[in-house]
Amino acid sequence: MTRMPALDRRALLGGALAAPALAAVPAALPALAAAPAGAPAGPWTEAGSVVRAGGRLAWRALGPRDGAPVVLLHKLGGWASDWRGVAPRLGAGRRVIAFDLPGHGDSVMLGNPPYVQTVAETAAMLVAALDELGIARASFAGNSLGGVVSTAIAATWPARVERLVLASVSLFPGYDRARLAELEAQRDPKVYTADWRPVPRAAGGAGDFATLVPEVETEQDASRARADRWIRPNERGVGLFNTQAALARTIAPLLFVYGDRGHYVKYVETGRALRGDARVVQLAETGSFVHQERPVEVAAAMRRFLDGEG
Repeated sequence: MTRMPALDRRALLGGALAAPALAAVPAALPALAAAPAGAPAGPWTEAGSVVRAGGRLAWRALGPRDGAPVVLLHKLGGWASDWRGVAPRLGAGRRVIAFDLPGHGDSVMLGNPPYVQTVAETAAMLVAALDELGIARASFAGNSLGGVVSTAIAATWPARVERLVLASVSLFPGYDRARLAELEAQRDPKVYTADWRPVPRAAGGAGDFATLVPEVETEQDASRARADRWIRPNERGVGLFNTQAALARTIAPLLFVYGDRGHYVKYVETGRALRGDARVVQLAETGSFVHQERPVEVAAAMRRFLDGEG
């Protein structure tokens, strides 16, 4: 398996964006940086951030620094804590790193959110952040937005992706700006306010993206409130991105993990058609966020796949 090089000295431990110098990562971290407001602390043993043009990407990690790296990316309106039930179960020898995507969790962007945060922009930011952390190649796992970004990375930088896990991801062909403008006029008031702030899902704003676990829905409201006006720009970016075309270009071994309820189920067959060599795990009585609803089973499937057993 790929060994992760030592962390670059430019990896930050929560320093300010305007810091005059970049701090070195100490050999051992005595305590984890505070989790975002409302986020469970999770199993992480390290935390930091990487400054990129436009802001700072936050990360949390566990496992040995020389372990085979696995990068975990959360859903639209989520945060790194979404993966806390899976991360410690992926194997003691792995270096597991969960990022907060732009505008989410502790990833702080400068200025107001753009109209569109494109998938390509986010993918490039993450690849640059991994360079700063000294990670040339890793396995990637993503849910929803995180899965689309992982697919973009695997399609654009195939040499950097060891294995790819897509957990409940919209495999959507995308649309153009004209269609996006039409959809803007069809804003669902149960999902977004008039100024594009997220409506709490526990109050009926879940739509098709339902979970069968009330605690997951409650946490989503906290993570979505944290991301606030960054959610819709990222969602627009997903809409404008042809995930199907990108997935068809990927060559990394691929695992799909889906539930049998909610929005994402229809994409199971799409995935099979695009990557007939992929392994598919579908969990019964599971909603849109398999890794949060069924972390033990998802982690077991991922671990077998990452170990090359399927």
